[in-house]
Amino acid sequence: MLSHPFDFEIQADIFSTREMTAIFDERQRFGRWLEFEAALAASQAELGIIPVEAATEISARAKFENLDPAIVRDGYRQSRNSLIPIINGLREVCRNGHGEFVHHGATTQDVLDTGQILELRDTFRIIYRDLKKLEKSLADLAGTHSATPMIGRSHGQQALPITFGLKCGVWLAENRRHIERVKNLSPRLLIGQLSGAVGTMAALGGQGREVARRTMARLGLGYATISWHTSRDNIAEAANLMAMISASQEKIANEIVELGKNEIGELREPAPPGAAASSTMPHKRNPVICQRIAVMARQTRALSGTIIEAMVHEHERDGRAIWSEWLAMPQISIYTGAILNYINLVVKELEIAPENMAKNLLLHGDMVLSEWLLFRLGASIGRMKAQEILRALAGEARASDRSLKDCLLADNKTAALLDRDDLAFLDHPEKYIGLAENLINDLLDEISARQVSDPESI
Repeated sequence: MLSHPFDFEIQADIFSTREMTAIFDERQRFGRWLEFEAALAASQAELGIIPVEAATEISARAKFENLDPAIVRDGYRQSRNSLIPIINGLREVCRNGHGEFVHHGATTQDVLDTGQILELRDTFRIIYRDLKKLEKSLADLAGTHSATPMIGRSHGQQALPITFGLKCGVWLAENRRHIERVKNLSPRLLIGQLSGAVGTMAALGGQGREVARRTMARLGLGYATISWHTSRDNIAEAANLMAMISASQEKIANEIVELGKNEIGELREPAPPGAAASSTMPHKRNPVICQRIAVMARQTRALSGTIIEAMVHEHERDGRAIWSEWLAMPQISIYTGAILNYINLVVKELEIAPENMAKNLLLHGDMVLSEWLLFRLGASIGRMKAQEILRALAGEARASDRSLKDCLLADNKTAALLDRDDLAFLDHPEKYIGLAENLINDLLDEISARQVSDPESI
């Protein structure tokens, strides 16, 4: 019985992607645990701890398809341990008694922690790839629309003119910082675990550290000098980075929802041809994908709190903390992957309406140039005096439904302070965009320089 949207077959991949759910597929997870056991056995054989023949047999058999699923399933019905049924299944299929050397000197959490790191390695490879893809789309938007004027808004109100490219540039810069964070996280995160029951390596003997180094090298991971069974800071950093990445995409999605409202009509998420958005209102085009992004981002933020709580362990092992982490991390990873998949789709095909941006920019006429007027008049009469006068004139303009320009000309104190060019500028608020184009060009150059050091994959 399928009970979670991740597993749905008919209503599939609404809050997930096949690529991400495949990472956390149960059999794939078991396969990683068996991969650990094979690497452990091979490393121990090299050091003479177990017979070479035993390691060869363990490595040959350490694949889930070699195990009897029915026996493993029955084992989980009887065992309360997360790993024992898999270990027993591997021991049973190893010939000539070599199964007794399976899992030699390791503890369950060594295997599960290292397996989780392998999962997160694959997860962040996808995240990195999709952030890079998003960077290209955002850079294209920022460059194309560097001079496309629109109204900037603060506190939900019209503020001053900006360009759409500048808005995209803000998203682009944040996305680049996430790329750098992912690059910086990898060396800390991709560290396996092999230190025994309480972190002393007692069962591995004097060669414990070398066994750990070789085992992790075989898995393509780094080696931890000291146990991190109860030190979950790197896992918490990974979870919170995914929550941050998801929040950034929700911000973009929310902006598209807000600017797509009929009363604004500046942006709209793409819609597949012939798709019905409403069951009863054929005229509607609901921003469904952006809403899904928001919902999943909220889930990642909530679950990241669970991971922070799981940093608080008792003594040398605490199932209450570790199990809550193991439940939350796959969900955070899958949601983040789905969010990035969706935002790439939306941004690449984003519908942009420059004509509505221009229309909304003029909605309050020259009122949006009050800042320019403040500094222009302030040069003659002082900024505080200019602010007092302009506040009064703006109120007068709103009350009388006149332009700010007309009110300025009717005021003896201000009319004489403005020349013909000043008055003409008040008719063109789209020109008051400051250094927007220069800032975007500088950002694109900065990102191009940083991309030189980006690896193809992490």
